[in-house]
Amino acid sequence: MYKVGITGSLAIRHALSGDFGEESRPHGHIYRIEWIFSARELGEDGFALDISLLEQARDSLLLRLDGAFLNEIPFFSGIQVSVENFARYALQELLGELEGLTPLSARLFKTELKVWENETAWASYSRNVPGL
Repeated sequence: MYKVGITGSLAIRHALSGDFGEESRPHGHIYRIEWIFSARELGEDGFALDISLLEQARDSLLLRLDGAFLNEIPFFSGIQVSVENFARYALQELLGELEGLTPLSARLFKTELKVWENETAWASYSRNVPGL
């Protein structure tokens, strides 16, 4: 199995629902993201996936979300604005961006987005690739 991925960072603001002290008030984080694809084999070109396409999709998402207040995004209506749910939302958005750039190869079978809230804490969301 092969893995290929990229990283990036963005500033996000949110306020948790419930009694979480200061975390229940609007506050910000600098999230570091890691976007990873798993492939069963390499293509004829010797690559699992063109990294420049991942970078284009990432850059488009970062441009849209950098500085956003997550509580205002419809996806988060009725759910906790947690780092776990942000990972799911961001992965869905990244896959949408990537689909607009290239058809995904059948050799790809899994993707994961890991979101680092700080140097020691992270959450991730993964899903199978077929059926995007």
